[in-house]
Amino acid sequence: MTEQPQPSTEMPPSDPQRVAEQTAEFFLQAAHDERLGDRLSLANTTVHIYFTDTVGVTLRLDSTPIQAEPRIVGNAEIELWGSADKFVSYARGERHLAMAIMHGEVEWTGPVRKFLRIMPILRSFDFTVWSHAPAA
Repeated sequence: MTEQPQPSTEMPPSDPQRVAEQTAEFFLQAAHDERLGDRLSLANTTVHIYFTDTVGVTLRLDSTPIQAEPRIVGNAEIELWGSADKFVSYARGERHLAMAIMHGEVEWTGPVRKFLRIMPILRSFDFTVWSHAPAA
């Protein structure tokens, strides 16, 4: 009898460009919800989230409506560096970005607390944009 290979329990890694697109889409959907968009703009900052050296997303949380682009554009007050897989888990609420920063899993520059204080607001939003991303 031949042994059958066991299915892998590992999920395929998230594509960084796809995660950048999903992140931008997620924030742009939030911008269409007037109440949520207004609350997110209270962060009053710009953020670059890098998933690789060249792939990331730009969040402009300093205007109403907020803006997001699935690429790094211009300068940002806050910069974060972490894997696409980890960011998906933060966006889904499976892990907390603040804890990852505290444990050194995500590198950052700038007044990151401005961004962290809006993260709980996002938990009330529609997460279906992440339904096609592999679990971390």
